[in-house]
Amino acid sequence: MVACPSGRGRLAGEPAAAADRASDAARGGSRQTGASLRWAARGALALLGALPWCIPLARSRLPLGELGAALDLVFAPMCHRMPGRSIALEGVMMPLCSRCAGIFAGVAVGAAIARPRLPMAAWRPILVAAGALMAVDAATQDLGLHPVWHPTRLATGVAFGYAVAAAFLAQLARRPG
Repeated sequence: MVACPSGRGRLAGEPAAAADRASDAARGGSRQTGASLRWAARGALALLGALPWCIPLARSRLPLGELGAALDLVFAPMCHRMPGRSIALEGVMMPLCSRCAGIFAGVAVGAAIARPRLPMAAWRPILVAAGALMAVDAATQDLGLHPVWHPTRLATGVAFGYAVAAAFLAQLARRPG
């Protein structure tokens, strides 16, 4: 191989245009791989985020028995699951409290939408702000300044989960394919 000014090697006598086309095709293939990885990540996050919402609905409509109980227990290590802080869907308690359920819902929505497309540096303060809002809501509730409000627990969880998913996807998009 003879080195060329662009830093790409090519065989002596090979036209530069052919070498450039081959190089561009190789890069295009890696771009497709990167795009496929991003779509797979989006799908996985959307499914994971929807799962705690689907389990109680499935348990209310289908005779899942032990399988339903096992699916519910998957979330036990992630959340306190206090009944007073959890929501029931169709008469079945969710496997997470309302704030954690909001986080999962936010991850699902963030994975599905992932807008706006911001650089990771822009997502950092958004993540901090969403986390701070969640912490303030938790602290004021635990200090007895307000009762358990499922709408605020859900809203702060959704905001944080959305930011986490969108920031993750923004970082994944930055990876060289």
